[in-house]
Amino acid sequence: MIRVTVKLSGPLRKQCKSTPSSKGEEAELKTGYTVADLMAQYDIAPRKAHMIMVNRRKADLTTTLRDGDEVRILPLAAGG
Repeated sequence: MIRVTVKLSGPLRKQCKSTPSSKGEEAELKTGYTVADLMAQYDIAPRKAHMIMVNRRKADLTTTLRDGDEVRILPLAAGG
């Protein structure tokens, strides 16, 4: 098992099953989990993630997570 910090922004925080605060939430995952697996666990459709960052570096759905990683998932920004 590994532990990662999950940070969701904006509407993603409101729509997921569990709602991590802006400071993040620690998640315990199986070794070998990818970003896609994590998003499925939080019920976030891949099309809703505009940008994925792991440890402040751009990542994608196939990125394998490691113990201690910080994952930030950002939606497409809108406003006016």
